[in-house]
Amino acid sequence: MTGRNSVTSSQMALFTFVTQTGIGVVTLPTVMAKEVGHDGWISVLLSGFIAVILSALFAVLLKRYSDKGIFDINKLIFGKVLGTVLNVLLVIYLILAAVRGVRVFTLFLRLTVLPLSPPVAISPFILLPSIYLVWQGLKYVCRFKYISVISYVIAILFMALMASDLKTSFLMPVGEAGLNSILSSIPSSFLAFIGLELIVFLFPEIIDKKKAFKWHVSANILSTIFLILVVGVCTALFGEKFLQIQIIPLFNMARAYNAPILERIDLYMISLWFVVMGCSMRAYMFAAYYSLQKVFNMKNTRLSLALYFVSLVLLSRIPRDINEAFMFLEITNYTGIGVSLFFVICLCISFIRKKGVKTR
Repeated sequence: MTGRNSVTSSQMALFTFVTQTGIGVVTLPTVMAKEVGHDGWISVLLSGFIAVILSALFAVLLKRYSDKGIFDINKLIFGKVLGTVLNVLLVIYLILAAVRGVRVFTLFLRLTVLPLSPPVAISPFILLPSIYLVWQGLKYVCRFKYISVISYVIAILFMALMASDLKTSFLMPVGEAGLNSILSSIPSSFLAFIGLELIVFLFPEIIDKKKAFKWHVSANILSTIFLILVVGVCTALFGEKFLQIQIIPLFNMARAYNAPILERIDLYMISLWFVVMGCSMRAYMFAAYYSLQKVFNMKNTRLSLALYFVSLVLLSRIPRDINEAFMFLEITNYTGIGVSLFFVICLCISFIRKKGVKTR
């Protein structure tokens, strides 16, 4: 299989990893501090374990239908009419997730480096790289994510430099929040793993499908490790009480480091992480545009692409302030959990309705 959307399993794994960690990690430490105090890393660990299990179930579903993606699978399981309805609902979810990305990206940009710039003015400019890459195809969207690896390496090195400022006492005693509180916090921590479901939409474009399961599980394991690292470092640096009142702890962590020669090192870190956030946002942009073409037989033209991105900008303005923006973020994230559970239901039904199931 060749073409602008063809990718390898390893490229898809990087796609998943960046999608999960790019935006979700920015506020995750605060969310966990509010939910379970200094035991947030335990909740993230358990959520990562669940993400790996879901990845395995997705792999079983996709393997049963060979080269097909979820849009074809739905029609085989539920019939043409109901399957089409479900496909339309899935496309709506992807569009809302793309809108969420645009809104959150512009929101963080305004909170950090451009406080006086109206979002409606800066949105078209920050979308220019995404417009180009989505037009080029999945292959190029994935290739651009290699640039984001630099941001992750620098972020890890930066956290290592802060080791002397971390207080392990802020992480003690382990499990103080109690089992019930930790378990009840799992839905909140699992929101950071949203993005693992995109492989079910894009699976037909993977050229080495036999390796897809291994790489997808690896992506979720790496996401778990990185998210635990960030939550643990933020907690050990700020303490759970101070962490609870912060909005963007990942960026505040950069401000806590004193670098006399470089001075505002936080601006460098924030700028680097905006590259990652852009990659995370772009994943749903492409998935939604790709799905529109698949479900509605929409052609990839300059006009359709322009209308698509104009719609994203306009829809992203519906949340009027920061509170509504975070509420919209939470709603779409929980919808993502629902979509993942729906895929598990599809797997269960596939053992009853076996039309299209691979026999060998």
